[in-house]
Amino acid sequence: MKTISEIYKHLSQEVGEKEARIILKERADVLWNDIISEPNREIKSAQILKDLEERKNGKPLSKIYKQKEFYGLTFKTNEHTLDPRPDSETLIDVVLDHYKDKIPPKTILDLGTGTGCLILTLLKNFPDAVATAVDISKDALSIAEENAKTHNLDDRITFIQSNWSEKIDESFDLVISNPPYIASNVIPNLDKEVKNYDPILALDGGFDGMQAYELIFSDLFSLLNDDGFAVFEIGFDQVSQIERLSKKYKIRINALHRDLAGNPRVVDILKSYVSGDK
Repeated sequence: MKTISEIYKHLSQEVGEKEARIILKERADVLWNDIISEPNREIKSAQILKDLEERKNGKPLSKIYKQKEFYGLTFKTNEHTLDPRPDSETLIDVVLDHYKDKIPPKTILDLGTGTGCLILTLLKNFPDAVATAVDISKDALSIAEENAKTHNLDDRITFIQSNWSEKIDESFDLVISNPPYIASNVIPNLDKEVKNYDPILALDGGFDGMQAYELIFSDLFSLLNDDGFAVFEIGFDQVSQIERLSKKYKIRINALHRDLAGNPRVVDILKSYVSGDK
């Protein structure tokens, strides 16, 4: 047994105050108010210290506790899913901003859904919409289905195991995707908490990082309804590659959006900017 103050100080020195608070909350139900008001209260420390060692060895807290917060919601995650990341919240912001003075989308397609954090967040914000979520990984879809049930959205979403849009034969008001976009030869150089704990399937974008975009862009015209809108996350250094690919498929990018760090992160496309010619 150790006091809250002792454990908090030790955790903060090892992993920083933010993660120290997460560990205390998850393992001991200790909140910030408790740290301030009850510093001398004793709590069990064995599991907390075990978690700390795992974290110091590179395992993300989201993989230790099997959940991650995204856009104010909590999503289950595991070794089969890419962790929801703050950068991806930019995609949500872009979509919500686009529809703030327009009729909301009625149908949404999410390609490569992973945990389902993107599409489920949008369903929370568009209560009249229904969605289709696609992933090639059966295990990832299982987690996304659990998250849909947790957030009481399972009656408004259909999950399909497919290699991108291969099994999709309808069109949508909104198409979103955060596909794998890291070039294969870059993966060995990633931080160990990414390359060792996130699924390679959700990271590896092929030799140039553009493999998934190539498949999506080739079908984009048929995936979008008239007046449809498409939003994609990209790598911060991939603007020129995305522009070249869009020209190849006779697509004009409507706008480029930056994340909170100022890096290029999201592109959006209007249906009217997509040629039906391949």
